[in-house]
Amino acid sequence: MSAIRLAALLFGALFASSAAEVDFKVPDPNFSVQLQIALLPKSGGLENLHNTILAVSSPKSPTFRQYLKQDQIRNIVGRDEADIQRVVQWLNTFETVTLESVHPHRDWITVTTTVKNVEKLFSCTLGFITDKKSGYKKIASTNKKYTIPDSVKDVIELVSGLSSSSFPKWKAQVVTATSELTATAAVTPQTIYDTYKSPLTGSHASRLGSQAVVEFGSLANFNEADTQTFFSTYLPSLLGETCGMVYGTNNGDAKPSVEANLDVQYIMAAGPFINTTDYKITGRGSIEDEFLSYTQLVNSQSSPPLVHSISYGEYGGDYDNATDQRFSYELEKMGLSGVSVLLASGDNGVGCDSTGSSQEYDYPSSPYITMVGATYIDSATKLEVGATLSSGGFSKDFMQASWQAEAVAAYFNSGVPMPSEDFYQPGRAYPDVSAFGQNVQVIASGKVSAVSGTSCSAPIFAGLVASLNDELLRAGRPPLGFLNPWLYANPQMFTDVTAGSNPYQKCEGFQAAPGWDPVTGLGTPLYPQMREAAFA
Repeated sequence: MSAIRLAALLFGALFASSAAEVDFKVPDPNFSVQLQIALLPKSGGLENLHNTILAVSSPKSPTFRQYLKQDQIRNIVGRDEADIQRVVQWLNTFETVTLESVHPHRDWITVTTTVKNVEKLFSCTLGFITDKKSGYKKIASTNKKYTIPDSVKDVIELVSGLSSSSFPKWKAQVVTATSELTATAAVTPQTIYDTYKSPLTGSHASRLGSQAVVEFGSLANFNEADTQTFFSTYLPSLLGETCGMVYGTNNGDAKPSVEANLDVQYIMAAGPFINTTDYKITGRGSIEDEFLSYTQLVNSQSSPPLVHSISYGEYGGDYDNATDQRFSYELEKMGLSGVSVLLASGDNGVGCDSTGSSQEYDYPSSPYITMVGATYIDSATKLEVGATLSSGGFSKDFMQASWQAEAVAAYFNSGVPMPSEDFYQPGRAYPDVSAFGQNVQVIASGKVSAVSGTSCSAPIFAGLVASLNDELLRAGRPPLGFLNPWLYANPQMFTDVTAGSNPYQKCEGFQAAPGWDPVTGLGTPLYPQMREAAFA
């Protein structure tokens, strides 16, 4: 796995836009800029972090699910006061900066300074970058380059956002269902309970634990009236349950986002009566910068929600890999505190280059996040099938994790035909698991809308994890935390989906097969078996 890099974020708000359609203008040299500068973990800290998260998440480990508190994580990675002061003194070389805060883990600092000071410190030229479509602006290096001097390279390694001229395209991974879905059965909350055998029990504030959806962009608003209509239509016992905001502001009176509505409605359906909140991230950085900003935020919170569902992403490769590595590092720290993070794997099957000679891969694809693929119910057979849209394959950002190696090797030894196009077999394999992702019934603007995408799958699986956490917490047991080693150690927890494939455009894609496969992962959840394994 690549070395972890540090990062820093520039101020801003995020909006859908094209990366190429931007203008550069020279800012006032005295314009104030706030930087969130991430620090490399202390000497030996990175290896210690890797070893600790593996021990905490591996079922056979003597420290399985013995999660750490903020001060214990700080002791693993945090820089000492002398290192932080050395960075601050360097930042003050040309003019005085304001040290706004030091992260609880002591691996980030936030400072406020001026454009001219940033340019001198990092040997770069800053410019106002304006997105032509939205008109929104941010500041970054005009040539996407900057330099960190040798005197602080052992503490600071990267300023995320400073080299990024792109604006994120916050295209949620959800598509409106069409006539092609006539062969797929409609999915409602009752379908989840009937198929996955999960509970619909409890009453207001009666269940323990917490769950959250993570939304990106100013338009990612869920509509509370739609939530209540969803409950009255499908789950009358949940009428009156609401989703709060753990970060950001939801404009519930604006035109609702189908994505945000879907996330809220189905995580609450799969995890009924569990405290549910929303992170709304609205920065102007690239997609990678904003994902990093989200994890940095969560790791600064003393009691974040225990389960997170994310339904955003893009094709991999077109970004600074160091930022991606830092994001993965932050996910490890989240896992150490007992937080589970689930991600929609994507909606383009294996993806495909223009010639059909090579598959794409998806971002993010950290091994420390649980990637969820999609299935549908065949109307004729009533069986689950791997959805063609279900993104899966092999990442080029991360190598294959030890906990999935045996399952992935079994797939390649199964005799199932392999696609003719290129793919990176040693890479992190995904998805890890799957859930319903086609013809899912959502309420938007007061009406039922059938939608498809792994955006449906992630919140469904996340809600089931939150329900398991409730049962564990009631029994005085710790929550599930980082899931992946436990998932791969317990394949009996899943319905093995052996039908389906995920071709895309000119690329053949993979075929589902017994055991793990790059279409449906380990399969779809069986709640009673998951409960049994959780309490083992």
